[in-house]
Amino acid sequence: MDNRSEQLKNLRSVINVDNSKSTDLETFQTNTIRPILKFQNDLILTLINQHLAENKIVVKNLTDNKKTERIHEIVKGNLQLKQLLTGITIALFTEEEMNYYHENKKEVVKRTITILLERVCSQLQNLNF
Repeated sequence: MDNRSEQLKNLRSVINVDNSKSTDLETFQTNTIRPILKFQNDLILTLINQHLAENKIVVKNLTDNKKTERIHEIVKGNLQLKQLLTGITIALFTEEEMNYYHENKKEVVKRTITILLERVCSQLQNLNF
């Protein structure tokens, strides 16, 4: 493993899960995507907050369910934001992981955005609506 790959892997949390019955994609999600999103959590929240502020999106009076729906709409409906959030994730892939990403791009992006949205929506109190 090259120096960059070692350094990237050392940044990540280890998630102890039995992957023996998991598909390659599930293993990739557990060993790569989730730890990177955890590492990038503060940056993700900052980017979402900046987007909310720049676009003057205010939903203070909404329930948490409505706020969650709104976050999903914003991220899934804004291609630039979605690409930015995907980019800050894949930027921390090793070369081997990048090769896997290119072979499974559509599914990796789908899972990345799904997990990212779960993380953001579980931290609504950290968003500046």
